[in-house]
Amino acid sequence: MQTKHRSAASYLDSYRLKNEAPMSLKELPRQDQPLRLRSGEALEIPSRRLEQLTCKRYDYIIGSYNNHEAQLANYRDNDGAVVAQHIRYGDKQFSWIRPKGAKLQLFGQHLGSDGVLVITEGEIDCMSVYQVMHEWGFHRKFCVVSIADGASSAKKNVSEQIAWVMGFDLVVLFMDQDEPGQKAAKALAEIIGPKAAIVGNFPYKDANEALVAGDDKAIREAIRTAKRHRPDTIVHAPDLLEKILKPEHRYGLPYPWDGWNNMTEGMKPGQLVMIAGGTGIGKSLFTRSICLNLCRQNVKCAYIGLEESCETSLERMLSEVLGFAPGFHLDTADERARREPDKIIAALNTFAENLFLLDQFGSEDFDRFVATVKHYVLGEQCQVVFLDHFSLLADGISLNTDQRRAIDKCIKDLKTLCVELNFTMVVVCHLSRGSGIGPSHEEGGEPTLAELRGSHSLAQIPDFVVMLQRNPRADNKVDANTTNCWLKKNRVKGELGLMSRLQFLESCRFHEINTY
Repeated sequence: MQTKHRSAASYLDSYRLKNEAPMSLKELPRQDQPLRLRSGEALEIPSRRLEQLTCKRYDYIIGSYNNHEAQLANYRDNDGAVVAQHIRYGDKQFSWIRPKGAKLQLFGQHLGSDGVLVITEGEIDCMSVYQVMHEWGFHRKFCVVSIADGASSAKKNVSEQIAWVMGFDLVVLFMDQDEPGQKAAKALAEIIGPKAAIVGNFPYKDANEALVAGDDKAIREAIRTAKRHRPDTIVHAPDLLEKILKPEHRYGLPYPWDGWNNMTEGMKPGQLVMIAGGTGIGKSLFTRSICLNLCRQNVKCAYIGLEESCETSLERMLSEVLGFAPGFHLDTADERARREPDKIIAALNTFAENLFLLDQFGSEDFDRFVATVKHYVLGEQCQVVFLDHFSLLADGISLNTDQRRAIDKCIKDLKTLCVELNFTMVVVCHLSRGSGIGPSHEEGGEPTLAELRGSHSLAQIPDFVVMLQRNPRADNKVDANTTNCWLKKNRVKGELGLMSRLQFLESCRFHEINTY
């Protein structure tokens, strides 16, 4: 490019700073002493195809830093005074001279506040966009600025100047096309709102790369075609046509019992299922049986038994597979030694490969629990996670806070986790003592949603609430081992009532005697 102005190289030959010594960030003066900003001159930067007039307009100057040629981007405070410098020198090294804690304007913010705002990821890209728009006579319609410290600082930088940014009718986010840049663009769009438009599918890494390649048109076209941002959570109905025509997960993973499947259509990703009942009714027995059934169908599951050891959970499942009564887990050492190892191994091979357990009693750290669930789902590809039981988790996290609020947050976060990670969670929950009218839960009384212990959220948040009714004290042994399974909440079909009657046999297995 031909120019009558001096270039950076020729300028440095005659440039000398009087009484200037190299200064590193560690040598910056104390806050009660003024910062020494570097001086320099706005020059053409041929390697970036930036003209001198562009650099002068943005107060982007050439000087020296630590005995290196340096590019100095002058930054202003909210009063418009130059108070800081972003320094680029050497082999892509960066440094700052700025007051500690100072709130800086965006680079170029002092140039105007009308028209369309374009926000870039760096000063060089900012000046590149401005220069292209200026040459085509669009400079009066556009204000181009840059964030200060790259993609990671974008949200903080813009938030500090959000009132100024929101004064524009349209804000085009022209960030780098790499993953950090596009992530930053979305983060900015979330705080700017409907005024934001994002440059996407740009054929260059950034605006300056296009300018150096002589492709000014690509920059103009990118701004013209920037798409208005729509949050991922907002869905336009026509966009769902493909999913409507080709639905997925119409029927979920099956329960072991027909009555349950008829009324729920199985377990689908994103759902939270609550299984509740009185003490000693058999809630854990039901959930272990559901888990075992899925594992035997090659579905990976996590069973978190917070009130028993992982060995006991596994042995109880083996009891069902082997048909050992009263229970494989009740064996003495001598009885276990007399079992045939080959049969035990064969039984394990039917489900154990798909089962993940937790070696822990109770839980006092909800964040740690969530991290564990994420590992089951993302690390081990579990499709269903069983939590037995919710009360132990909730009681642990509510030690230092209001229990009802702790439960509200806990159950809401679990449901959110199901949706975000696209898995099913089955949660066991205890019941309160009841109203005292009629038989208790432990005597065969029918449970109600109002008796879920701790918070109304336990009834409101889950997709299904299954309640178990049994009278262990019944005179008849068959009645004492027969459970009525009530569906009290059904977000999928709305159908409520008695789903199934299951009898627990001496073989440690459930037999469905009635479906409804």
